[in-house]
Amino acid sequence: MEETPTYLNDSAVVFASQGLHAEAIASLRKGLLIEPHNATLWFNLALSYHALGKRQDSCDALFQAAKNKPVDVDILDTLGVVLHELGEDAAAEECYKNALELSPGNGRVWNNFGVLQFSQSRFNEAAKSFEKAITLIPDLDDALYNLRDTYEELGKTAEKEKCAEILAKRGQV
Repeated sequence: MEETPTYLNDSAVVFASQGLHAEAIASLRKGLLIEPHNATLWFNLALSYHALGKRQDSCDALFQAAKNKPVDVDILDTLGVVLHELGEDAAAEECYKNALELSPGNGRVWNNFGVLQFSQSRFNEAAKSFEKAITLIPDLDDALYNLRDTYEELGKTAEKEKCAEILAKRGQV
């Protein structure tokens, strides 16, 4: 079997699914030697670095992915998450805004953007982002947890209790 970038990427995905991220990284790096502008390889490399707690390496790989495919919502969203984890909130916010410009109906991005806003005590904005996320993906429990906590910060007791009630019905308390 010839080791094409596609084969190496597929192998890396299998390794990563088994928790073998070092092996996935090796496979992806080999693929990048053949095809250095492959955004998918860079993105998957970033995911394996992130799984190993190597946030800066993950960020660097995501920047390469974005450079090669600048209008990919998943790349921008993931880059926003990693930048936020690195404390680069202004850059993370820019990534989320760009992702939402490309895909305003993406509930996952709205939730992640809300997490950033919440962490900055921008609770009214965070509530709107989480509400939008839940409107788009009604069963997104992470957004519902986040909205419940945001309502608590805002002193909206009735709204907070409604979220808690929905989570309890889903067995998510």
